[in-house]
Amino acid sequence: MRTFGKAGQPSWVKPPCLCSVAVVMVFTMGMLIAPLMRLSRKVISADDPSTQLVSWVESSNNQVVEDLPVSGEIPQVTDEVLATISDSKDVTPTIVEEEKDGEVKHVLQLPSQQEKQCNIFEGKWIENHSEPLYQNETCPFLSQGQNCPGNGRSDSGYLNWKWKPTECELTRFDGLAFLELMRGKTLAFIGDSVTRNQYEALMCMLLQVASAKPTGNRKFQRWVFRGYDFKVIRIWSSWLVHVSTDSIDFAPANMTKLHLDILDEKISEFLPMFDVLVLASGHWWPKTAAYIIDGKVVGGQTWWNGTYEKKYDVLAGYGVAMKTALKAIIAYPDYKGLTILRTYSPEHYEGGEWNTGGSCTGKTKPLEESELARNSYADTLYAHQIEAVKEARRIGENATRIRVMDITRAFSYRADGHPGPYRNRNPNKVVERGRNGKPPPQDCLHWCMPGPIDTWNEYLFAMLQREFIP
Repeated sequence: MRTFGKAGQPSWVKPPCLCSVAVVMVFTMGMLIAPLMRLSRKVISADDPSTQLVSWVESSNNQVVEDLPVSGEIPQVTDEVLATISDSKDVTPTIVEEEKDGEVKHVLQLPSQQEKQCNIFEGKWIENHSEPLYQNETCPFLSQGQNCPGNGRSDSGYLNWKWKPTECELTRFDGLAFLELMRGKTLAFIGDSVTRNQYEALMCMLLQVASAKPTGNRKFQRWVFRGYDFKVIRIWSSWLVHVSTDSIDFAPANMTKLHLDILDEKISEFLPMFDVLVLASGHWWPKTAAYIIDGKVVGGQTWWNGTYEKKYDVLAGYGVAMKTALKAIIAYPDYKGLTILRTYSPEHYEGGEWNTGGSCTGKTKPLEESELARNSYADTLYAHQIEAVKEARRIGENATRIRVMDITRAFSYRADGHPGPYRNRNPNKVVERGRNGKPPPQDCLHWCMPGPIDTWNEYLFAMLQREFIP
C-alpha cells in the first residue's frame, strides 16, 4: 500500500508532455505582452460572499429538526465582516481556448490591469443547453444515490441552466487546464456526504480527460493523476471537531460527544500535506450529541439532563466548532496551504422534513424569487461560518490564506437539482404521490450528478486560477 511521503515531495515525477510545455510557453509570452493588450472579457474574482441569505429548515438523514430558537447573540453578516473575507487582487488570470491549425490549445491568459473584478457568487441562473461536462454513464465514480438518470429520473431540464455572475462570466470547467494548474499539488475535501458529493463531481469531470490511480487507505480516499503528479483526497469529518463516545460527566457512554474546542485528529494528521483544502460542515449537527468544552459537558442537541444549566444549543455549539476548526487549521504548524470554506448547502424539503413528508418532487427548473423561503436556523449556520472566517483571519501568518466559496444564495434557487424520489435503481420504487397525497421518501439534500453541483467546481476552478497563476 502506498503511503504519503514527506510533505511537498511527490511520489513520482514524469517529464511534462509537449502540450504542457506549449501551454507554459504561451503563458510566458502572454505575460510579456499583457500590458500592451486590452481584453474585452471581465475578470473573475471569487472571494466576496453574497450578503443575501436564503435557506431552508435544516434536516439530516436520521434526525428531524425543528426551527430551533437561537440562544445567545447571532453573528451579523455586516459589510465589515465581508471586508475581512475579501482579499481582492488587481489582476485575475483566465484560461481560454485558442484554435490553430485545427488544434485547440488551453492557454493561460492575463487580463489587463484596468478590468473590473467581480463577485462570481452574485448573479442569476440563465438557460443554457451546453452538454454536461460528463454523463452518468461515463463516470463510474459517482455514488448511486446521486445518479439521477441511472435511477430513473427522465426529465433533464435541471441540466439546462448555467450560473451567470452579474458583472462577468464564470469560466466553463476545463479538465486539462485544471490538471495543469494543479500540477504537483494535493487537493483535499473534508466534510460530510455533501462534501463527498462535490468531490465525486470533480472526479467525474477530471476522469473525462485523464486517468487516475487509487492509493488511499482506511483513513482517507486518495486518487493520483500520475501524469500531473496531482493528488485528490477525501476525508470524512462530519463535525470537523474531535468525537468520542465514552461517558463524560453526566453524559452517558455510547452517546456522541463533540469536543467543540478540539480539531478532528483526522484533519490534523494529514494537514501539512495539503496545498488546497476545501471543507464544510452543517448537515450532521442536528443529530443527538453532547457538547464538550475543556473536558466538561456544556450543552447538547435533542438531549439534556434538566438538572444542569445548558450553555450551548445546536446553533451556539456549531459556531464554537467552526471557529475552533478554522483557527486550528490556520495556526497549524507547517501548514501553508489554501483553505476554502464552502458555505452551507441549502435543502429543499417542502411540506415537512425528510421523514415527515417533505418533498422536492416536480421541480424541473430553478425557483423564482417569490418561491424562496427563509429560515433562521440555516441563516444562523451561514452567519456562524462567516464569523468563524473573520476570527481565523486575525491569527497567524497564514491567516490570509483562507477563502469563502459562497454557494448558499445561488443554490437556494436549485430545488430542481436534487435526486428527490430517484434515490436508487429499484425499478419498483414509488416516485409519485399516493392517493392520499403523501409523497414517497426522497432526498432533497444531495445533488444529482451531473447537475447544478458541477458549478461548485467551476467556482473552485476560478478561485484556484487567482491563487496559483502569478
